[in-house]
Amino acid sequence: MRAMPAMAAIAVSLFPLPGQLALADTRKSAPIVEAATDISFGMVAATSSGGTITLTPSGVMRCSAGLQCLGGERTGLFYVTGPKDYMVGILLTPAQLTTARGDAMLAIPKASQSTMVLNPGKRKNQFSVGGTLTLSAAQPEGAYIGSYEVMVEYF
Repeated sequence: MRAMPAMAAIAVSLFPLPGQLALADTRKSAPIVEAATDISFGMVAATSSGGTITLTPSGVMRCSAGLQCLGGERTGLFYVTGPKDYMVGILLTPAQLTTARGDAMLAIPKASQSTMVLNPGKRKNQFSVGGTLTLSAAQPEGAYIGSYEVMVEYF
């Protein structure tokens, strides 16, 4: 009979900062950015070897060897409203995730696209956000939460 390595349960959530930044050329109306859903990496069981968790912007979750994805993942969703045919760039900042005890890990969010051409009308221009986490070999168990900044800028 083979011994199974001990696994720690880790829950990870990532929230956009309130008042997402929308930078604009002063000759154009600023885009309006609305956050619809937060990112959740769900529950992950980790061994003492650590590993990488990837949540694609399309919602596919992958855990490397040494980790087990247990479900509950969800991509972030955003809507951008602005003048028709304007091109915008989407930028995201890395996020420090922490537990109530102060344990930390870094999340690198990734948008479904880096640029988009806006269509007219409210809430018709959407993009989703996933990301990557790297768990250390001794990552403590717990609920990790953090926030990231979303910037939408006209070209």
